[in-house]
Amino acid sequence: MASVPEAHPAPRLRVTKFREAAVSTLVGVGVVFLIYFARAELFGWRLAFYGALCGFSVYIGCRTLLALVGEPIRRRWSLPRPLVAAIVFFFGGALGWGLASLVAQATGLTRINFSVRDIGVALGVAGSLGLLFGLFFFFFRVLQERLGENVARLKEAEFAEKELELARSIQRRLLPPDAIEGDGFRVSARNLPARFVAGDFYDVFHLADGTVGLVVADVSGKGIGAALIMASVKAVVPLVAAGRSAAETLEHLNRKLAEELAPREFVALCFARYDPVSGALTIANAGLPDPYRISGVAAVEALSVPGSRLPLGARREVSYEELRLSVAPGERVLFLTDGLPEALDTAGEPLGYESLSRLIASAAGASGDFLDGLLASVRAATAKSIDDDWTALLLERRARDGA
Repeated sequence: MASVPEAHPAPRLRVTKFREAAVSTLVGVGVVFLIYFARAELFGWRLAFYGALCGFSVYIGCRTLLALVGEPIRRRWSLPRPLVAAIVFFFGGALGWGLASLVAQATGLTRINFSVRDIGVALGVAGSLGLLFGLFFFFFRVLQERLGENVARLKEAEFAEKELELARSIQRRLLPPDAIEGDGFRVSARNLPARFVAGDFYDVFHLADGTVGLVVADVSGKGIGAALIMASVKAVVPLVAAGRSAAETLEHLNRKLAEELAPREFVALCFARYDPVSGALTIANAGLPDPYRISGVAAVEALSVPGSRLPLGARREVSYEELRLSVAPGERVLFLTDGLPEALDTAGEPLGYESLSRLIASAAGASGDFLDGLLASVRAATAKSIDDDWTALLLERRARDGA
C-alpha cells in the first residue's frame, strides 16, 4: 500500500499521500475484523485500533522499503519499476503488519495469543494486500504523473500558440497596408504565411528623389527565425536604398547580410524603383522569380533581369545588374515569391511557371480584385495546405492628378 516517492512533493502530492494512508488504515481495520470475525469476544475498539495500526504500518513499511531499498536496486540494476515495486510492496506489507502486531502484543492492546497459523495467515494476507493496494496506488500515481505532464504540455502548447499569434499580429503591423495609392500609381499586396509567422515580406516606401521603392523578399527557412531576419532586413532596406540605384542597393545589402547571416541563411529579394511621373521602372533581382508585366486584358510577359541572381548573403561579393523598362498607363507589374509557382498540386507536383502564367492571364481578364482572384486560382489548382509562404505585390500605373 505505497506509492512512488518524489524528491520535491507538491501540495497535491501531500494530499495524495494522506489519502493513500487513510485508505490503507481503513483497509487494515476491515481485514482484521474479517480475520477474527469468528471470535466474537475480540470485537471492539481494541481490535479496530489494532487494525488501523496494522493498515497504517503496512503503508509506512511499503513506502520506507521502496525508498530505502527499492529505488536504489532499480537504479543499480535498471530493473522495471513495476517489478521492483511488486516485490517491495509484498515484503513491506508483511513487515508493516508484523511490526504492528509486535507493538500491539507488547502493549497488551489486542490481548490475543497469536498461534503460528494466525501469524502465517496474517503475514500472508498483509503481504498480498500490500502488493495489491501498493500496485494500485503505484499505477494510479503513474497515471496522475502522466496526466499532469500532458496537461503541462497542453498548457505550454497553448501558451506557445498565443505567443505565435502575437508574433503574427506584430508582423502584420510591420507590413504596409494591402493597398497603397499615390499620385500616378497604386500598389496592392497579399502575404499568406505557411505558418503563424512568415519569412516572406513586402514593402513600399517613398525615396527622396520622388521615386517609390518596392520590395518583395523571401527569407530562407520558416518560423520565428525567418521572421526575425525578415524584420531586420525590412527595416534596413529603405536606409540602404537611399541615394543608390537598384543594383547598388542589392550589392550593399548582400555585403551586409553576408557578414550577419549564418552559412545556410540567405534572403531572396527583388527590389524595384518606380518613377510615378515618367513610369520608369528599374528592377534588380536576387533570387526571386521573374516579375510579370500585364498589358491589356491578358497579355503576360516575364521580366527577366540579366546577370547574377544569387540570393543575398550567400556570397559576399556579388555584382548585380538591372532591368529598365517603362510602364505604360494601365499596365501592371506583378512581383511574387517562389511559394506560388512551387505550390504542390494533389499529385505532389509543383504548379510550375507556365501554369502560373496562364493563371495570371486568367485573373487579369476576370472581374474583381486581381490578387484575390489569382491566389484563389492558385489555391484551387494546388493542395489545400500551404507548404511555403505566398507573397505577391502588384504595381499599377494610373493617370496622375491634373494630367
